[in-house]
Amino acid sequence: MVIPTGDPYLRPANPIATPGERLEMCSKALEDLSEELQEKVVVLDIETSRKGATYTFDTLQSLRAFFPKDEFTLVLGSDAAATFPKWKRSDDVRKQADILVVRRPGEEKSEFKEIEINALDVSATQIREDFAMGKTPETISPSVLNYIKDRGLYGSR
Repeated sequence: MVIPTGDPYLRPANPIATPGERLEMCSKALEDLSEELQEKVVVLDIETSRKGATYTFDTLQSLRAFFPKDEFTLVLGSDAAATFPKWKRSDDVRKQADILVVRRPGEEKSEFKEIEINALDVSATQIREDFAMGKTPETISPSVLNYIKDRGLYGSR
């Protein structure tokens, strides 16, 4: 499950893209995956449709209502793992889901179980900065790039 955030309360400034636009970008990113992977991944609007600040604990509670016997693994990037102690009810989140961190190259080790994969060193912050400087990021899926350009997000043209 890919669940884009609705209203990220720890973020110092409001995101440029609306929750609906972030949801659509996640869906567009799936279009560029193989059919085999597309069949295994679903994008949920559980947070983008919620009003007010969104919290992982609440999202896990909602998922548990639909999947009471399933176990969950929350996959985080290094940046999210670094702020985890500040999350609302972070101790309860740990009880509701295993936490797995995909560590970006050069980042410090987290307190959680980590995996290393042969992935691009991609940063949403860097992508936004590239657009702001008039550059086209090379690390973005073609369908998402077209969506961003069509909507003029992040200063793209």
